[in-house]
Amino acid sequence: MSQHEKIKNKKGPWIDQIQSFNELYCEEENKIEMNPGIRLGWIEGVLIPCLLSIKGVLLFWRLPWIIGQAGIFDSIIIVFFTLVIILITAFSLSAISTNGKVKGGGLYFIISRSIGPEIGASIGILLVFANTISAAMNTIGFCLSLSSLLKSRGSTLLNSDTEYRAFGVVFIIIMGIFCCIGMDKEAEVQYALLIAIIVSIFNVIIGSFNGPQSTLAKASGFTGFDIKTFQTNWHSDYRIHDDVKQSFFTIFGVFFSSVTGTVHAGVKLSGNLKNSNASIPKGTLLSIFITITIYIVLILVLGSVQLKEASGIEDEFQNRSFLNCSLRICTKGLFNDINLMQSISLWPITIYFGCFGTTISTALTSLISVPKLLQRMGQDDVHPLFKFLSKGYGKRNEPYRAHVFVIIASSILVIGGEFNEIASLMSAVYLSAYAMINVCTFYVAYLKPLGWRPTYKFYNKWLSLAVGIICISIMISFNKKMSTIVGCTVCVLYILGSRKKEVKNWGSSTQAHELKILIRNLYKANTIQYHNKNYLPNLIVFSGNPESRRILVSLAHLITKNNGLQMCVNIKKTSLTLRQKKIFLARGIKWLRNSGIKSLYVVIDGIELDVATHMIYSCGHGQLRPNIAMIGYKSNWLNCPYQDLQTYLNIFK
Repeated sequence: MSQHEKIKNKKGPWIDQIQSFNELYCEEENKIEMNPGIRLGWIEGVLIPCLLSIKGVLLFWRLPWIIGQAGIFDSIIIVFFTLVIILITAFSLSAISTNGKVKGGGLYFIISRSIGPEIGASIGILLVFANTISAAMNTIGFCLSLSSLLKSRGSTLLNSDTEYRAFGVVFIIIMGIFCCIGMDKEAEVQYALLIAIIVSIFNVIIGSFNGPQSTLAKASGFTGFDIKTFQTNWHSDYRIHDDVKQSFFTIFGVFFSSVTGTVHAGVKLSGNLKNSNASIPKGTLLSIFITITIYIVLILVLGSVQLKEASGIEDEFQNRSFLNCSLRICTKGLFNDINLMQSISLWPITIYFGCFGTTISTALTSLISVPKLLQRMGQDDVHPLFKFLSKGYGKRNEPYRAHVFVIIASSILVIGGEFNEIASLMSAVYLSAYAMINVCTFYVAYLKPLGWRPTYKFYNKWLSLAVGIICISIMISFNKKMSTIVGCTVCVLYILGSRKKEVKNWGSSTQAHELKILIRNLYKANTIQYHNKNYLPNLIVFSGNPESRRILVSLAHLITKNNGLQMCVNIKKTSLTLRQKKIFLARGIKWLRNSGIKSLYVVIDGIELDVATHMIYSCGHGQLRPNIAMIGYKSNWLNCPYQDLQTYLNIFK
């Protein structure tokens, strides 16, 4: 039995004095992550999900086009620029995640507990939407890859838009049911998917070393490793694509969306980690370096073996006319061939399996993390709908209602049609979340509250601030329309969250900042001298329970009118236990809040009324010292005990 349990189980009258500590200590421990479900280590819980978050469509279909536009040099610069951003964001994330116990809810939990429930709830709702879209989009990506594979094999299955979308809905339902079975099964599948991605990447490298095996491959621009090809592809050649003149920043925007999951994928499953404080920094940072290494290697390999443009006509190879693409549209080369990876690789089918691995794994991670996020937000009472979805079932407290909700929402999005606009919205949401991570780190590190003690020390608050600003700038450069939508949505959700009457006490940096401002202004109050122009009525109201003397309390409120300080005092001659005092305080504060009266309220026990008056006045500070006392008329002064009458009269002295 732990020391905490021993204290909790001891009997005695003093137990009431630690009741508030017990409640504070156990409040978070009784949440959803205290279920006896599977606990993951840093490899299967963080490293593998981060590696599987690589966008397969970009890696296997879009990367050659990026190299053709930006060239090898600019592509590597883009990769290193991206590395700096996500690395500093990972440092910020590691600092915040090691400052306390990270539980279920991922980025929502980190932001809400760091900077406040209002911002946390806003980002949490947007992350629910973004991850639901991610599940739908990756399912569609899987269906399109499968349709392309079947078409290359001469099959007519999934050939129409209706067929592959219907298959996508069925596939989402199957994955959703699989996610309900348990995290252990999903972790086993992740290993198989990761192997498929690794095999496909090595297959491209081996095929590149193997070189072209036919005249058709040579006519398609596949030269094998050639220094001339490397020199030709070294420089950029930005062209018009989809009616947009490409540039360094537009290519950077396309590439950056492929690595955003590397930062947050491991945090999504924070509630299922054995030791989140150690797992998140270790797994996230290692996955970033592995991912960046993969991209750099593939950029160097593809830039060294494949020309930018070629006709792909075998008869033109002998007279070298297959390179004449200035007056015609060529279908092969880095610019135009979306199946270039398949043509270079030793076994083309492995490229499809690698794309299957990335799309399925990302969809699975989203289908698992969103219900956990909804459950955590329901436990935090962010919104009534989330309260309904947060109900858990079984020994593992699994949120089946939330699972059904996510499956239905994702299925509707799969049926919905094009996702170009929604994809931009999803990127904007994630970038806003990363900006919030960096800003949170800067904000807390700059204020340095006593509770800021991260075990991860490799971060810099000014770098975090700079990257936060960069993330916002990138978000705006992606799509101004979607950035405006995200910004307005965050503001609306923040206003709705801040209007809740119940104040969440999560020890956020916002609360610490407010207390610091209060203390600083309190010290200034002693230097301000009384003057008839700055006089403020500071009332001490001997109200007892405020509800029992409504007229007296209301009169005091009319006098102060929120310009002066009002304090209602409830004095008990007998001693109270901490639990009794807490009940009196909660009852009085609730009545004052419901009545719209701004007043402090204090309960003092074990003391006479006149002594309490002197004590309260002595504890005042500068202009905040009470200068008016309000007390009810003593109606029984003719027949009350002499001591009570003397106490009553002593107040006016």
